[in-house]
Formats: sequence, C-alpha cells, structure tokens
Amino acid sequence: MRTCWQAALVAGALMASSFGAAAQDWPDRPIKVVTPLAPGGAADILVRTVGNELTKNLKQQVIVENRPGGGGGLAATTVQRSAPDGYTLLLGSPQTQFIAPLLTKNVSYDPISDFTPITVAGELPICLVVPTTFPASNIKEFIAYVKANPGKLTYGSSGTHSNHHLAGEYFKAVYGLDMVHVPYRGGNPAMTDLLSGQIPVLFATLSTTLQYIDSGKIKVLGVVEQKRSSRRPEIPTINEVVPGFIMPITWLGFLGPAGMPAALTQKTHTEFVRAMTAPDVRKQLEASGFDVVWSKSPEEFTSLLRSGLEDYRKIKTQAHLQAE
Repeated sequence: MRTCWQAALVAGALMASSFGAAAQDWPDRPIKVVTPLAPGGAADILVRTVGNELTKNLKQQVIVENRPGGGGGLAATTVQRSAPDGYTLLLGSPQTQFIAPLLTKNVSYDPISDFTPITVAGELPICLVVPTTFPASNIKEFIAYVKANPGKLTYGSSGTHSNHHLAGEYFKAVYGLDMVHVPYRGGNPAMTDLLSGQIPVLFATLSTTLQYIDSGKIKVLGVVEQKRSSRRPEIPTINEVVPGFIMPITWLGFLGPAGMPAALTQKTHTEFVRAMTAPDVRKQLEASGFDVVWSKSPEEFTSLLRSGLEDYRKIKTQAHLQAE
C-alpha cells in the first residue's frame, strides 16, 4: 500500500513539475486566438491590437483565426477541444459564453466548466440610435412614439441572438412595445441601412455609431447598460431616464480550454493584462469605442461568467426567447 502511495506522490510531483515547466517555457511557439466574428468588426480591432502588443512582448507571433458561425459556438467549440497548453485561446463574449449555450440548440460545451477564464479585455457599450429625422429626441419620447405606432417600426441588430438583438427584445418586453426585428450580418451593414432610411431604429455597439453621432448623421437616445460609458459619459443610460431596463455589460475576454494549469493560467493572465494596459494599446482601443477593463485575477473573471450566465437566463425568460 505504501508503495502505491509513494508512486502516486511521485507521479503528482512529476506532473506538477511538468506544469511548472510548461508555464516557465510559455510561449515557445506562436499563439492562436480564435474569434467568433468576421474580420473588420470591433472584436477584430481588440484582438489584433492586443495581439500585436503580445507579439512584441513575448517574441512569438499571435495569430488571429476568425471562425464565425453557430452564433459564436463554432469558435468556442474549436477552443474547447484544443489542448490546454496556452497556445489556442478564445476571444470570448456573452455571445459565446451565454447566448449560444442558452439559445442555440445542440451546443456541445458548458460555458463555465469547459473553459479556463484568463481575463476580461474590454467592454463595448450598446446604444439605441435613430436617424436625425426621427420624431423623438429622447428615450421618453421614443417609447411614447413606438406605443402610438404598434407594429409599424422595425429595428435592426447585428444578427439574430446577438447581444444587440437581445437588447432589442428585452427592451420591448420591459416597456411593452411592438417593433419588428430585422437581423443583419454585422453592425456595419445595419448602420448602412439606418443611414439610408431602410430601418428607423438600431441597437448597435457604441464603437460602430461614434463617427455618425459625432458628424450629426444620427441621434443617440441612450446606452442599454447600467452605467454610462467612460468614453462618452454625456450619453445617458436608458434606465436612468425611464427606469426598468438594464442589459448586462457586453464584454470581450480571453479564455483557454478547461484544464490549463494554474501557473500557466496566471502567466497568461499577467501577459495579456500587460499588453492591454500598455499606453499605446489603451489609446487605440479607447479611440475605437472600448472601455478598457481587465480582471484582477482569473478567478474574478470566473465569477463574472457565473453571474452573467444567470443574468442572461433571466433575460431569455423575460423576453420570451426560445432556443433555435
């Protein structure tokens, strides 16, 4: 019996030693970050900006692999099935960790236990915007106008079961409104149709709308989260004007597959935070509409994931959304 225990202790020590060596040597080859969105959007800006800084710091290339599809599930599944060695990571979001598991049938991963959270990388406020000709200049007037015209207005989003879509459906449910959803393949095509008059209302990422707000081509009525954007504190939240509606913050963050050793996870966290907080990187991201934030530890990110999943379960129920 003692021999068995001794063997187990030796095996455990060897395993711990190998994990420590893996963390010490990481990275000794290129790192791949899989993103669930197509090139050119806000997520792509963040991952490539941070990736360039990591490449400089670590002397190893950071490769971005765009794998859209499955409501974010394709990218998440790719990382879930990868080796937990720190060389294949996910640019995750509420889309991959909450919405796809709750609203897409046959998702094969658990959003918490199948991943190793590393750090949040930024927040992307979502806002409600309308053309300058829209007959409402604030959220109270907007709600009154929609109620006076039930079923006559459409609103755009970056796609079915996107955060923008959920914001729209939850908004309708909270205030008892009747608007028809028009999904697009991304925020930019939706913005194009808003500007051309094809749709009168759009829920979009603040970074997508900033240049048009600043040029006076559209009106912003409010942001959907509980707090104002640190980049545009003059824009009110919808809830502070008409209480009752608050969407969870839309974040982007980095995760690995489940089973990454603690030492490797901590080293990865340290390097990603160092890259994100570099002055030039922060400046670039903030100019693109991000609120730059990070997790104090991987455990803090884990707590955010657990609470966020529960928040989205409630939204799914209150907005009467069904998995498809």
